[in-house]
Amino acid sequence: MRIVLPLFCLLLIGCTTNVKPSGLDQLNGCWRIDKAVSPSGEEKQFKSSVDVDFFKLDSLHGIRKKLKPSFNKQFNGSNDFVPFNIAFLENKCIITYSKQKEIWQEEITALTADKLRLKDARGVVFYYTKYQP
Repeated sequence: MRIVLPLFCLLLIGCTTNVKPSGLDQLNGCWRIDKAVSPSGEEKQFKSSVDVDFFKLDSLHGIRKKLKPSFNKQFNGSNDFVPFNIAFLENKCIITYSKQKEIWQEEITALTADKLRLKDARGVVFYYTKYQP
């Protein structure tokens, strides 16, 4: 019985997300993708990518768009964006995107001031760092 309680506590800790509603404001801003890792462990690096993903969150609603940094510390982008909502379901932080008739989801598995990790429905994990001009 002494072993069961600590193992149960570790299981509970391992199953909860480290993303909390109070920390979601860290999502705001520009993020540069570093790599993607498939469920089989195959890794794709994005070191030469010049686009950044811009997130703007207000409460649990926001937009995401692609931007291209320019030399004068400005960004070039279109008016095209994808609206999203965030919900906490089954101890997971889920982003639901909706554009025209298409709906898809990603799970925020990690979020700090300078790191973001998103997992898509296929199980591919995308690693981002906060963009610094």
